[in-house]
Amino acid sequence: MAAGCVGDITDSGGGSAGGGGGGPGPVQSTAAFECKGGVAPDAVPLRRLSKVQLENTIADLVGLVLPSDKDAILLALEPTFAALPDDHREGPAEHWGGFTRVDQDVTQQHADRSYELATLLGTELTRTDARLGAVAGGCATDADGANDDGCLDTYIRSFGERVLRRAVSDEDVAFYRAVAGAAPFEPADWADVTALLFASPHFFYFVEHGDAASTTAPNMFAVSSYELAARLSYHFWQSAPDDELLGLARSGKLLEQEVYAAQVSRIFQDPRTETSIRQFFSEWFKRADVAQLNSLLGTPAFDALRGSLTPSSQLRQDMYDEVADMGVYYGVTEPAPFDELFTNRKSFARSPELAALYGVPPWDGASTPPDFTEPERQGLLTRAAMLVTGSANTRPIMKGVFLRRALLCDDLSDPPANVMATTPEPAVDATSREVVEALTGAGSCQGCHQGQINPLGFATENFDALGRPRTQEKLIDLISGEIKGEKPVNTVVTAYVDLADDKTVVANGLELQQLMLDSGKLHSCFARVYFRYTFGRAEDVKRDGCSLADLHGRLTKGAPLSEVLHAVALSAAFRERNFGD
Repeated sequence: MAAGCVGDITDSGGGSAGGGGGGPGPVQSTAAFECKGGVAPDAVPLRRLSKVQLENTIADLVGLVLPSDKDAILLALEPTFAALPDDHREGPAEHWGGFTRVDQDVTQQHADRSYELATLLGTELTRTDARLGAVAGGCATDADGANDDGCLDTYIRSFGERVLRRAVSDEDVAFYRAVAGAAPFEPADWADVTALLFASPHFFYFVEHGDAASTTAPNMFAVSSYELAARLSYHFWQSAPDDELLGLARSGKLLEQEVYAAQVSRIFQDPRTETSIRQFFSEWFKRADVAQLNSLLGTPAFDALRGSLTPSSQLRQDMYDEVADMGVYYGVTEPAPFDELFTNRKSFARSPELAALYGVPPWDGASTPPDFTEPERQGLLTRAAMLVTGSANTRPIMKGVFLRRALLCDDLSDPPANVMATTPEPAVDATSREVVEALTGAGSCQGCHQGQINPLGFATENFDALGRPRTQEKLIDLISGEIKGEKPVNTVVTAYVDLADDKTVVANGLELQQLMLDSGKLHSCFARVYFRYTFGRAEDVKRDGCSLADLHGRLTKGAPLSEVLHAVALSAAFRERNFGD
């Protein structure tokens, strides 16, 4: 991306907005969606619990049956958790608008660690008579072997319902008890049964078989009450259903419209939901191109840029945490319309280091956040997380790519195969903007860069690579670090927010932000990325049009963000599944 890409900026009719280049143009996201009934989404593969969901589920189950031993048991499991493969970000544009989910291929490493976890859980939950008695009941540890058969059957039905997240049938009981052999049972027998429960695909995967056929589209079926309970708890809590939700699933009452709507509201209002919403905003706003802000300490150019500021190894994460906290604040704590993310002037910096960079007191996380005093700061685009690079260069190209892909949901053409990937570096006689314009202003580069990428990055050049406001850019010698002079920054751009015909000129990032809001594309992009986060797959504008249109409609009408965030669980798509042929 540093060197450019190929292609005109064209609409479906072939009109060009950027000029030059030739070849295929970008794919522009729609600013609205159309709901057509009778269309089913594609059938999707079996999904595995994410690493976070797996850890949360085990922690909650252990805490439920052995609260006093929870910490010791989780400590014993820690090495195996650490050995599980990390989830990777996946989405239409990989790091832009993608959300972590596990690889659908069951690798040998996943399989080995899963069985290891199951075996360890079986051992740890039954290690002592006290633990076994708390987990399975007093009948498992008394001296009366005559009651062991009934005790084991009851244990498999009750604890198995929690582990498998479904009703336990007579066939299930026969299968799981077989590893114990004949009564009376030793602690090792209970450990084997427990391990076998945790080794089940029903524990590690979202196994769904569906229930009644739906009338919404061919091949669509409503998921069962247990499956719906799991969808609801894992979406908002990243963990298994609690007692109330499990009880309603068991009775079937969860499938009643009023009961289900009340559970959606209850679960959304639970404090655990904040963690899930924070994860959504963290992953959406995270820029994969930003280096650790202290990684270049001691190098001449970076030291000349930073002056008296010495960024710590935590500062980058503090910046990511701030934008996630902003999402939680307006999405859960103090619900407000979506536009507040881009128009508010409040700082959500909790760390003294980031607050000092902003020139405001640290936020305590409970009271009203302090207001920015710098007039240049407003909304998302002028926060440090959107501006920093970890280098001496502001990297406007990568800023532009992020805004185009992650916040506007436009796709970009691939760079030409023969392009030389040259990273723009600070110059002693030109601003970063001038360097980038010279590098990408001719040949196959200009088609993408002049209209699609560069303007979005240039609009915030009034902030340096550490996110501090500036009117002049220091011209730094990359080798010696000597400041050779200064030049005024230029943030005036033709933004091309709408790639087809938008030639609006904006003066800076604040005006760009407002133009992006006015275009409606920020709202439609939010609908897309929240859909991806919810369903673990990329959206299909035609097949998923009704769900997207509902989310988008609420956003554009100014509904509180909290309403939008929990409304997805009320949609037909959340309660149904296409099982294909």
